[in-house]
Amino acid sequence: MGIVTWASVKCEVLPAVRNLYLVPAVRLEDLIDFTYRLLRFRFGDELFILNGACLATILADAPGEIDRLRGSLPPWVVVVGITGGQILPRERLEAQQQDIRDIAQQLGLQMLAAVPGCQGEDLLARILSPSSEPYWKLRSRGAVQELFYLTTLDKSPGHVRTMVSLADEHRYPAQEIATYIQPVHQGVGCHCEFLLPFDRSSQAEARRAQGLFHAASHQLWRQEAYFSRPYGIWADMVYNADARTTQVTRKVKAIFDPNHVMNPGKLCF
Repeated sequence: MGIVTWASVKCEVLPAVRNLYLVPAVRLEDLIDFTYRLLRFRFGDELFILNGACLATILADAPGEIDRLRGSLPPWVVVVGITGGQILPRERLEAQQQDIRDIAQQLGLQMLAAVPGCQGEDLLARILSPSSEPYWKLRSRGAVQELFYLTTLDKSPGHVRTMVSLADEHRYPAQEIATYIQPVHQGVGCHCEFLLPFDRSSQAEARRAQGLFHAASHQLWRQEAYFSRPYGIWADMVYNADARTTQVTRKVKAIFDPNHVMNPGKLCF
């Protein structure tokens, strides 16, 4: 339930120069310390982690192209965008580029303008523009089941392993799971999202995706995933775990909605 009485808008000065770099790795674990260091120094205007399946889904326009790209892209990449601002923009950009490159080298990584299958400039154009039709998350199989929550960066590799293991159990193709990890609040936490594409016209595929979604939701919940937007099966998991908060939420809802016309039967109401 939300009643909006005011809103704030954050504006960014249009940068004079902007570059996007990719830091690839075979394992997600190899990128966690690097990402934490960049967050500690507030480096990068864009900073997030993608697996090859997610990067391919963003870059490609057709299912066949997604499959081809997924095989050539690195398993994991940190995407780092750097802008120069308005005061000495090129000097600022070059200094930050060198600092980030040094941090990457210290950890045995490389900061690159391009990797096999992806140019930084092409990816930058994609992420700064609205998605063309069909929406990028639907390009792979025509439909997608989204599983997203908040966690911390250090826990995300374990969650990815859980997802892959459960995919194998449910006979879901783990290589098609698109994973997106976005640090939030200066790295205090991160938004972790798994995209499970499936063909809506195939009942077998839809059942596999739903089965994996349900099993993974419960298992990740037990591994301290925080479902901050608890709808559907997540609502039962979240509200059943905290009876006192649920009671208070119901009382507040009854004050503002005594006739129970808002979201009846949803959440814990």
